[in-house]
Amino acid sequence: MTKNDDIIPLVSVAIIAYNLEDFIGEALESVLSQKCNFSYEIVVGEDCSTDKTREILLTYQKKHPKVIRVLEHPKNLGLTPNSIATQNACKGKYIAMLDGDDYWTDPNKLQIQIDFLENNEAYAGHGHQSLKIYEDGGESELFGSEKDEDLTLVDTLSHRKFHTSSLVYRRQIWLDAGGIPENISSNERAMYPMIVMRGKIRYSSRNMCIYRLSGINLTSRIDHKELERDLNMLPWLKKLDPNFPVYRFRSFLHLCMYTYGKKISFGPLMKHYIQFVFFSFSYFPKNLGDLKWGTIDFFKRLR
Repeated sequence: MTKNDDIIPLVSVAIIAYNLEDFIGEALESVLSQKCNFSYEIVVGEDCSTDKTREILLTYQKKHPKVIRVLEHPKNLGLTPNSIATQNACKGKYIAMLDGDDYWTDPNKLQIQIDFLENNEAYAGHGHQSLKIYEDGGESELFGSEKDEDLTLVDTLSHRKFHTSSLVYRRQIWLDAGGIPENISSNERAMYPMIVMRGKIRYSSRNMCIYRLSGINLTSRIDHKELERDLNMLPWLKKLDPNFPVYRFRSFLHLCMYTYGKKISFGPLMKHYIQFVFFSFSYFPKNLGDLKWGTIDFFKRLR
């Protein structure tokens, strides 16, 4: 097994980290334990943590100087700019995503995914099953489907089919798109359609990752005003593909704004529900199922 013996590694593992002193070591160890017949690097964007995250990362970098590169930002960039800077710094043919509070559980994970992509040029990326664990003691549950499948553009226009920490994709797609916009909140909602515009994503039901819901990730604290920034990705996606179904995706984004946004008041709740309904008719009659569940969620939030 080689990790970074080549000048240019085949895979770059992109990790962003902010105040993750309790978790970042486990994330790094799960990458270092991978059994691969190719070289890889770990690129970590450290976003000026106020705890010991940077200190821990620099200790790992000192132990593994040919494998780990820590990007020591001089000031806090924020989630999306940090993700952009980290992926921009990647050198590999492939980028593997890993959130700093998650970790991989299968030492063959990268080898399985890279073997598939190397032998299937028509595919743009590969994702897999993850196990969601709740730090507050909630019962663990699987994230995605229990069957293997190919994912296309329409699959990226709604809720995620797999967790971001399971994704590996071809870096050339990132380079060709010029990265994702900085002025958005949900990186994966921009990345998934960007990737699948260039080819299908293969999803494997093999569970190889832990998705840790710790109370410190974005989902646990985001509000609807922050989620409204995701509308900024629509012109960019349309530029990447003039046929991109902007209205359909916009309907889904409005759904997210009132179902995931914390402490939403009556006015914004009504505004986003109405826009969710209105834009959903751009794909009538396939929108009817979405309308049903979106309306149920609306009345839950209304109460």
